[in-house]
Amino acid sequence: MAFIDGIVSAEMTNLIGRLLLALYNAIGDFGWTVVVFAVLLRVILSPLDIWQKISMRKQNRKMERIRPQMEKLQRQYANDPQTLRMKQQELQKKEKIHVFASCLPMIITLVLFFFIWDGFRALVSYENEVIIEKLIQIYNDNVGKVSAEELNILLRDGYDLHSFLWVKNIFMSDIGTNVIPSYEQFVGTINATMPNTAPVTYDVLVGPAAEFYNKTGTWDFANWNGYFVLPILSIATSFIMTKVMQSANPTMPTGTAEQQKSQQKTMKIMNYVMPLMLGVFAIMYSSAFALYYFISNVMVAIINISFTLIYKQIEKKQAADTHSVVIGGKKR
Repeated sequence: MAFIDGIVSAEMTNLIGRLLLALYNAIGDFGWTVVVFAVLLRVILSPLDIWQKISMRKQNRKMERIRPQMEKLQRQYANDPQTLRMKQQELQKKEKIHVFASCLPMIITLVLFFFIWDGFRALVSYENEVIIEKLIQIYNDNVGKVSAEELNILLRDGYDLHSFLWVKNIFMSDIGTNVIPSYEQFVGTINATMPNTAPVTYDVLVGPAAEFYNKTGTWDFANWNGYFVLPILSIATSFIMTKVMQSANPTMPTGTAEQQKSQQKTMKIMNYVMPLMLGVFAIMYSSAFALYYFISNVMVAIINISFTLIYKQIEKKQAADTHSVVIGGKKR
């Protein structure tokens, strides 16, 4: 396998994929590799998260301070939307309020999401190609030397099935799909490639494992790869985190009352579209990625709650210190 692994690993150029493989070599279990990777990544990114939250809280305090002035402008230029928007922007610029700051968390989340997803896609493709290379070697080493029945048993047992908790194959979705991918899934969803030197077809190599592990019908629950647990958890935690982020970082709509209403409606739609869109990835692609997404959401929640509790204590202490200074200066 050393020679075969060398051929396949030469195709693994994705940075995230390489990091995941390095972790797997150290841990020895793909499920726990994903959990450790998700935790480590969130810990590494936590300084950026904290800086972002502190920045947003400062922006929010500025927004609250100028709210009376914004409302005054809305009354003064109610019939002149263009001038109203210009005056509001001037006020925000004067107070150094960045109008797009509220979009920054969403942009960072999306960029990171697709970067990590591409890494998991590369990892899943790589590992499925490794499995095929191993089956090819088993076939070449035993064809003509053992009976067809014995060869099928060797091929079935040689299929490396990476399970995790209730999920039988972590490289397939945590839904009621087959455990072993079909050729269409192998080259399509998984985006893997059969070696040009393969002595037989994909179905010949994988057929014995597919016959043993895959479901016999739609309602053959015992042989489903998963039970929609990770996709549901991913979507649920994504909705919760979107709500938490929105309440922690409220935006101040600008423009006329009608324009503000339109902005709020758009934001409300995005609050539903984003979690659902990200949830689709958790459903369509591997359980490994859905597991990462869920653990990542849990870590973000822990960091958010911890930050909020600590920051509230700091603000409370600052308010108490300010009050003490005022009392000491006899300003009532």
